[in-house]
Amino acid sequence: MSLLVNAYSTLTNPIAINFSCKKLNQRGLNSLNFTDHLNGFIGYVMQAGDGEMNSRRYELYRHIQKTKHQFTFEVEENQFDELTIWAEQANVILFMPDGTIRNPNMEVLQHPDGKFDINIKMPYPSEALQRKAKTEQYLATLGLQPLASLPPVVAESEVILRTPDEVVKRALALMLTGIQAESFRENDPLDPEEFKTRCPLGFAALSNIEYDFIHDPQPQEQDVMNMSWRYEALLPLQWALNWQSTLPFADTFCNVSSLVEIGVENSNPELSTLTLRPTSELLDALDLNYRLHWLARDYRLNNKSLPIEIMEGVIQERQYALNWLTNFENADWDDVDTPT
Repeated sequence: MSLLVNAYSTLTNPIAINFSCKKLNQRGLNSLNFTDHLNGFIGYVMQAGDGEMNSRRYELYRHIQKTKHQFTFEVEENQFDELTIWAEQANVILFMPDGTIRNPNMEVLQHPDGKFDINIKMPYPSEALQRKAKTEQYLATLGLQPLASLPPVVAESEVILRTPDEVVKRALALMLTGIQAESFRENDPLDPEEFKTRCPLGFAALSNIEYDFIHDPQPQEQDVMNMSWRYEALLPLQWALNWQSTLPFADTFCNVSSLVEIGVENSNPELSTLTLRPTSELLDALDLNYRLHWLARDYRLNNKSLPIEIMEGVIQERQYALNWLTNFENADWDDVDTPT
C-alpha cells in the first residue's frame, strides 16, 4: 500500500531523495506560494485540539517556519526504513494522510486532535543538539541551569545569515540612533542632516522607527531610553564584523565611546571586502545568549537572585541583534522578536 507523504526540511541543502518512491513535487523558498503553504500548515498545527500554545506546538511552529524545502511523494510501507534514514539526514517532519505529523522515525509528534506525547522527540540537526549540550555544560560551571526542554538554536546547516553589507549598514544605523539618543538626553539634539552627510550609509539604512526617532524634535523619555539601549545591540554586530575582538560575558555595559570610535572609523567601508566571523562562532554566541535570556527572565519573574551577575537589559539587546543576524522569523529590524 502506498501513502502520500509531505516532508518538510529545515536544511538549506538537504540530501536528495534516495529511496524508492514516486516523486510528485519539490519546492522551496523561491517557489510560488511556498510561504502561503507553510503558513497554512502552521495554522493546521495551531488550530488542532484546544488551539492553545504548548511546547510541542511551538516546536512544530518553529520547524515549519524554518522549512526551506518541501517534498511530496508516494511511498510503499515496505520502504519506510529507507525513508527514515533519508528523513533523519534531511531533518524533516512528515505530514501523513491520517493527519498526523511525525518525526523521521515515524513516531507521532502531533495527532489531528492536537494530542501529543512529550517524550516523542522533535528532529534537530546533530550539530545543533551538540551546541546546546556544550552551552549547558558551560553554564553548569557557573552554577546556572537553564530549562532542559529549551530547544537548540538554528544550526549551521539551517541558517541563512544576513550578508556582511547588511550587517555593516545595520551597525552604522544603530550607531547613529545611539548618538542621537545621547544628544536628546543632553538636551542638545543633532541635526539629522549632519548624520546624512557624515555617514550616508548608516543614514540610508535607518529603519522606519529609527528614522522617525532621530527626526523627532521632542521624543518621549521612554523612547530615548530604549534607543540608548541599542548600543548593546550594536556590540554583537560589530563583533560579528570582526570590529570587536571579543564579545564579553553579559555582566557589564558596553564601552559606548569605543563603539562609536570604531563605527566612525568604518563609516565608509569597502563593502566588497567585508566578512563575518565563522558561522559556528555566531551560533555559539546565539545559543549562549538565548539560554542566558531565559535564565534572566525566569529568575526575575520568580523573584530569585542569580548566582552570578547577568544584566538582563544587555542580554535582551544582544538577543535582538543576534536574532536579526540569523534571520529569526525572517523579520525586519523593527519587527524582531525575542521569545524564550
